[in-house]
Amino acid sequence: MSSDLDRDLLSALWQRQYSKGSPIAHELRTAYGDRWVRFHSLPGSKRYPETEDESHRGATGHSPIESWHQQYLDKTRQATAARAGRGSS
Repeated sequence: MSSDLDRDLLSALWQRQYSKGSPIAHELRTAYGDRWVRFHSLPGSKRYPETEDESHRGATGHSPIESWHQQYLDKTRQATAARAGRGSS
């Protein structure tokens, strides 16, 4: 996936394909319990980093998917806070 990821396009595609759940693990388990997905950001689909570089990669949000997901979560939290009357802080 390109680092020039179009986040709005990815969000629209997600909603079209997975309209029953947000890209949040516990929501997906409820909405799509018959499916399993894991996004890997380490080489070779490793689950845990084995080198300093791999540790740094995971800590910096290297993956475009991770970046999009974090933005999605931030927007969701802001919208929830606004609906609850707490502002967007």
